[in-house]
Amino acid sequence: MKRIISVLLLLLAIFLPGGVRADGREEGGEGVWTVRTEQGDTLLTLSDEVHVGDEYISSDNQRYEILSADAAAQTAVARHTGAQQMPDVSWLAQETAIVVSTAGSNDLLVAMYSTHSDESYVPSDGTSSDEAGDGGIYDVNRALKEALEARGIRVVLDETPHVPHDSSAYKRSRQTAVSLLKQSPDALLDIHRDGIPDPDEYETELQGEDVSRVRLLVGRSNQNAAENKQFALELKAVADNEYPGLIKDIYIGKGTYNQDLMPNAILLEFGTHTISKDRAIASTELMANVIADTLYGDISGAAGGGKTEQNKSAGRGVLFLGITVFVLIVAFAFFQTGSGKQAWERIKRGAHEITAVRQKKK
Repeated sequence: MKRIISVLLLLLAIFLPGGVRADGREEGGEGVWTVRTEQGDTLLTLSDEVHVGDEYISSDNQRYEILSADAAAQTAVARHTGAQQMPDVSWLAQETAIVVSTAGSNDLLVAMYSTHSDESYVPSDGTSSDEAGDGGIYDVNRALKEALEARGIRVVLDETPHVPHDSSAYKRSRQTAVSLLKQSPDALLDIHRDGIPDPDEYETELQGEDVSRVRLLVGRSNQNAAENKQFALELKAVADNEYPGLIKDIYIGKGTYNQDLMPNAILLEFGTHTISKDRAIASTELMANVIADTLYGDISGAAGGGKTEQNKSAGRGVLFLGITVFVLIVAFAFFQTGSGKQAWERIKRGAHEITAVRQKKK
């Protein structure tokens, strides 16, 4: 499977222009947006662009759709569309469903990285952004890695910096994500911290400890959007059962966030820049339990969001990617040559180059 993915990604690199943005978002959309209901009540704030058609799932599992967005004022209006149907997590009541460590850690793998490697926490780090790319977010990454490993899960954490924090950060981090996929992880986690100014939106107390809430972001502009959203819903359903209030909400935005690379890909925001980093670190142990139970709860045959279903989704994703790659290659080759015959000759030359590269590596 991973060999197929590698070849498809190499084909894209050879035939497609290098200027395509990896995140799929528009330029110049930075800043804090305020989203209000049709009645004028503030629903949420978001340090990202808001577009008509985006979805929002609140902490109490109510679903909203963005009706209008004013880029100049950075405000938007959302309509309540009903209660969000959440996945059934009744399997959590079965004691054997949450025992992961006995399943064999060699079979369990989670990959992690941070697109915005500069992100930091002002009260703890003294800055919101480390321009060298070694932000406080990596302390959160390491804590989450340690907590997952304590559950018997292997974790590969890539600490490649992707500075500066600009519109091309996702394009740079895409190379990191693609490299991580070569190890065939069960999930791909992009760890961030939010940029909204009010710490009260994230600060909370769970089990007698001061922690940060976690926001989930899903990109809706890719072939895995449905699977990415389902993964986010499963994470929230498990968290709501185990640690009510841990998951702040889910935002499904216009971008891709590199989540087109696999079905179980998610962006997690551990707090915002105005909270203490210690709170974010404290929440990693809780979130690690949620991730472990969501991914591997069905080792006992109980859960619905684990490896079996993920592998099925991965197969569908690879098939879709293969078809997309072929269509894009043909279209791009024809656009460059203007001739069907010449386009075919270009495609054959590209295939020959790939074969030659692979043979050299052997």
